[in-house]
Amino acid sequence: MFRKQFALDMGLVVPAVRLRDNGTLNPNQYVIKIKGEEVARGEILMDYYLALDPGNLTGEIDGIDTIEPAYGIPSKWITPDKKDMAEIYGYTVIDPLSVVVTHLSETVRAHAHELLSRQEVHHILENLKKYNAPLVKDVVPDVISEANLQKILCRLLKEGIPIRDMETILETVSNYAGSVHDPELLTEYVRQALRRTIPRKWSEGGQIRVITLDSEVEKAIVNSISKNEHGTYLALDPQTTQKIITRLTDCIKKVRDVITTPIILTSPVVRLYFSKLLQQFYPKAVVLSFNELENNVQIQAVANVTLE
Repeated sequence: MFRKQFALDMGLVVPAVRLRDNGTLNPNQYVIKIKGEEVARGEILMDYYLALDPGNLTGEIDGIDTIEPAYGIPSKWITPDKKDMAEIYGYTVIDPLSVVVTHLSETVRAHAHELLSRQEVHHILENLKKYNAPLVKDVVPDVISEANLQKILCRLLKEGIPIRDMETILETVSNYAGSVHDPELLTEYVRQALRRTIPRKWSEGGQIRVITLDSEVEKAIVNSISKNEHGTYLALDPQTTQKIITRLTDCIKKVRDVITTPIILTSPVVRLYFSKLLQQFYPKAVVLSFNELENNVQIQAVANVTLE
């Protein structure tokens, strides 16, 4: 069910999940591996329920303290007889299987770009050929190779952007690939073409709450963009970087009750470089540009990052 839902949401078919016993693990432990390497682990108690603390409890319940593995929420393992009382107190109560599936789904979302193989890209193109063969024939491989298309799709998935709308993606690549050869910059144009998809993922009721960057911060970033034979990169000095990250951290702390996932809104020219910068410090933060939002989306700026 999860694999089917993920394919509908993101446009990527997740490879089959294999379940294997491992005698070296503790009886209650499980490990999630991708390509044979561990990427996550957790622990469950089979005859218990996990009670998550959403932060507005009306009472406390006894249990074994733990941390929910997918989101890092403080929680407790409780016996079945305490389930009803826990729900009355405001806990979110889930069974052990749901804990594992949720952890698996979040892990897959975080590593989706690693699961998109060249073969999967080929399958996606073959499926698209069934109802729009001329588009695929015009674009791949004459305008862009499957290898560079894979790079663009992986970059989209890495930042949580669905790749369902392959027609728009290929049409955008076709429009810009003649003058833009850098896959990273091509990805920025594709993101802007997907401006219907992007707000739907992070807005609520047509409104999106964001943290903005002061004009001085953006100017500092733009002035630090350098170019070499491999493309463009951000050469921001460590002091300015530290100052920006510190100010952003303060802003995120202030608006934590309003925004669960930090969304930073920037100008189009800054988005790519600021997103790369944040991956080191806030990998779960979302960086959007003004050109990626439709006109009917209401933007509510809840904080502003300054250099002062």
